[in-house]
Amino acid sequence: MSFRIIGNLCRNTNKSLNKVKLSCCANTKRSMMNGSQKPRLKTNSDSSQSSLSNDNNQDHYGIGSETKSSLFKKMFKKYKRRNPAPDLSKVVVGLKSLTEWSLVTLSGRPGLYIIPNALREDAVELWLQRTFKYAEPPNITNLTAHGTSPKSDVLKNAGKSLRWTTLGVHYNWDTKEYPLTGDALPSELVQFADVVTRALRLGPMYADATIVNYYPPKSTLSPHVDRSERIGAPLVSLSLGQSAVYLTGGESLDDDVVPLWLHSGDVLVMHGAQRLVYHAVAAIHKTCAFEFDDPYLKEFANTSRVNITIRQVNPLENGNVDENR
Repeated sequence: MSFRIIGNLCRNTNKSLNKVKLSCCANTKRSMMNGSQKPRLKTNSDSSQSSLSNDNNQDHYGIGSETKSSLFKKMFKKYKRRNPAPDLSKVVVGLKSLTEWSLVTLSGRPGLYIIPNALREDAVELWLQRTFKYAEPPNITNLTAHGTSPKSDVLKNAGKSLRWTTLGVHYNWDTKEYPLTGDALPSELVQFADVVTRALRLGPMYADATIVNYYPPKSTLSPHVDRSERIGAPLVSLSLGQSAVYLTGGESLDDDVVPLWLHSGDVLVMHGAQRLVYHAVAAIHKTCAFEFDDPYLKEFANTSRVNITIRQVNPLENGNVDENR
């Protein structure tokens, strides 16, 4: 299989794109499969601001003045542009299925890992359903402050207005900090992150916070760095629904930027030095069609994207886990 990447950005990347088989113990493999059941799909080819309107053409972060003239900002605008569309054939593509679970890395970017198509097909539907269950109280959403967050049936009643949900130790969008304590995190999120980090031989992860971002067709996530969590712990991200053009840069906004596809079921992990790099989602593109029984979930998945980012804020080895969720 071949990977293609923008040559004038990183000439040596084609030579240094690495693909290795993941090796994990039997217990880890069993944990990976528990509760994970591929969407019936027909293929046809991290973090947001505190409140967002119903306008789909939105960015999930306010754009700071420091980004306006940077190399990262120029690349962000290039891939955000739709008319004329950028050349997406040069974004990394062709990630493998779970039957050949593999690991994709980029030389020169230690700590950045992509596990392509890490979910079984029917697990995509399960995780999408969970993301809207996560948006129910006591968890906090962008609608909570306005008193418009429904107590149930969030997808049906507010799916088009939903932009983010926080779970566990709840991120404060105003102070850009986490409190010392929070709610229990659903056990499947804790287990998912721990299985992934152990499989990558990064050690155990004691996740206690999660941010779920919901991306309508024209929404974006502007360049930012996730600094508020424990930098020594990995950040584990799961993509669901339609595909994203993900941009990964360096610690400066003028460092080289590499564009990557993130497809539904892909897991991205940032560890070590990669925890302090600028990254962004420049655009959402429809790349596949889903067939779900729930008409609301089907409509959402066929137009939009969801990203689950699992984090560790506190150095708690016993975690704060809700076994009943």
